[in-house]
Amino acid sequence: MRKLARKLLLALLLLGAAGWLLLSFFDANQLKKPVLGWLNEHTELDIAIGRLEFNPLHPYKLLAEDVRLGDWFQAKQLYLELARLSPLAGHTRIAVLDVIDGQVRLDRATDLTLPDNLANITVDELNTKNLILAWDGWEAQGANLKLNGWQPRRNGDWRWWSDMTLSGQVRQLSHPWLEMSRISLEGRIHRRQLQIDNVRSRLFDGLFEASLSLDPTSRELTLNGPRFSHNKLQFSQAPALPEGWTLLLNRASLQDLSITSPWLTANGIDGSLRYLEWQPGALPEARGDWQADEAVLDWLRLDAHQGQLLSNRERLGLSLRGKAYQGNLEAELGWFPQQGRLDIDNLQLLDSKLEWLPDLHWPVPDVRIHKLNLSQTELLSADPALPLSLHGGQLFITDLAWSTEQWRPLSDQARLEGGWNELAYDSLISRRGSFSARLDDTRLLLDELRGEFLEGTVRLSGNLGLYPPHRARLQLEAERLALRRLSSWLRGERGFSGTLSMSATLAGEPKLPQSWEGNLALEGSDVFIERLGLDNWLKARLGEDYTRPRQVDPLLAALDLESSDAFIYKTELKGPVAQGQWQLDGSAVQSVRHLLAIRGKLDFAGGWQLDLGAINDQGCRELAIRLEESWAAPRLRLHQPALDDPCSPWYRGPVPYPAAGLPGRLTEAVRNLPQEP
Repeated sequence: MRKLARKLLLALLLLGAAGWLLLSFFDANQLKKPVLGWLNEHTELDIAIGRLEFNPLHPYKLLAEDVRLGDWFQAKQLYLELARLSPLAGHTRIAVLDVIDGQVRLDRATDLTLPDNLANITVDELNTKNLILAWDGWEAQGANLKLNGWQPRRNGDWRWWSDMTLSGQVRQLSHPWLEMSRISLEGRIHRRQLQIDNVRSRLFDGLFEASLSLDPTSRELTLNGPRFSHNKLQFSQAPALPEGWTLLLNRASLQDLSITSPWLTANGIDGSLRYLEWQPGALPEARGDWQADEAVLDWLRLDAHQGQLLSNRERLGLSLRGKAYQGNLEAELGWFPQQGRLDIDNLQLLDSKLEWLPDLHWPVPDVRIHKLNLSQTELLSADPALPLSLHGGQLFITDLAWSTEQWRPLSDQARLEGGWNELAYDSLISRRGSFSARLDDTRLLLDELRGEFLEGTVRLSGNLGLYPPHRARLQLEAERLALRRLSSWLRGERGFSGTLSMSATLAGEPKLPQSWEGNLALEGSDVFIERLGLDNWLKARLGEDYTRPRQVDPLLAALDLESSDAFIYKTELKGPVAQGQWQLDGSAVQSVRHLLAIRGKLDFAGGWQLDLGAINDQGCRELAIRLEESWAAPRLRLHQPALDDPCSPWYRGPVPYPAAGLPGRLTEAVRNLPQEP
């Protein structure tokens, strides 16, 4: 009996050993194809597995390689260890789930259709190694995460955002306008919100640290106490939030930030944001302050400065104080992007050195200036088309607006005041100038402009219409202007010098010469003109026979005039202006030897009808000169009228007969002069 028992026990041991050996060499891949085929047919999982490792002796452990689920999940290896499997109760508890070298496209993910015996799934621990996550333009690479206490399926419903704790690292997180690397995080998902207690990362070559809350249901991302340090922000276009999302920042700190973009460049930014709430399509509601080493916005450049930000959805408010253009700056600005409007509530520049560039333009179509004050300003133009420089400039503007390429007042107090120590345009220089002007709804009112111009003095007042036909009215008084400066600036064919005084009261439309009305008077002294030999030309004409009126070729007359220079001791041209024509009467030019009187009309549009006369010492005209047609192509007629004895004076004006003039009848005196060898 004992021998039979020993044989039976030995047979059982051999049978057990043989079963253990058979199960150990069990190849699960033989069942993979029919099982996956059945699953894909009945559950629409669209699952594929390259290789399986499964031992029936350890039924709660599974290793799968080259796993793919639809077009949204794949992994190089997937390790599964079950803690509990209760198909009849519908409870499945996974002790460990490892995803190695996986890729998940969250924006393509779909709920999986599973049988009822998998109605509840709990994962005690989920680990990822080198995971790639992608969604809505975002991509996280190299994610090594650990999730604990996750129940993704409950009562047959998928709840991907169920409560859990998580921690880990992410090698890189990228977006078209954001890139983070070396991210470490600790947090949880609670009530369908991702709450990260602490996240640290590299951000734009700097450091970033914060706690955050992400609510995908309300599409809200909140950063609490974020710290940005040594970040170099670079944007090719303005950052934009996805539609419907909200970004909140509470108590943000900034340390040594820099910004580089097509519209703004700034360096050395330190400061804080008390709060920021940003939604697409509007300005952020924000409040903060900062200081920076420099900032460049288009052509506006700030050096070391401090600033404050107060913004709502419609208005961006900035307060600035510091250095700009080698001087001091204070500013209170308001920007309304929906209206394209900039409000300059207060702008003060002291001891600034400004530069005018060839491509300088004003990018804002609507500007409202409530108060602008420039003091001791220097301006230098780098534009060859505008050779301008200014020293000791002063400018004060209040309540003016620029819109639709037109100035307009904001109140009855709208005005401009200013002045300069030296103003140079090319070789023309003005010193110690000042002006005062006002603006109403239809006119620019120049109360006074005065200063030193061309080494003389100028006083100007009047008004100009803001709208077509831009009718103007001006009063001008200029005394002893140096023509030599004007000659050097014009660089004309003929140089000239001397002094000129002017008095004018005119009204009309600037672009319509025939509309001008008023009075104009010019008085010149000691005028020298190159290649305009008036004395020699008059002497030659008086010595010729023009007893009958005769047309003269104006080109030949011009050649004769160029044979020598002219000295004009005194010139007086005066008379009323009517319909754009200057009515000259009582006007004359006194040269070395002759007195040339002038009557007639000088048309501002470029024509003339003038009668000139060479006057003898009795005031009688002995050579009549008639100029007609246009200035560019004149008609010239000469005549020596017969004189009564005594003759009837043709000119009795203020210009005296020259002391070196010929006495008696001019024609006789000229013809009796000794002939030049």
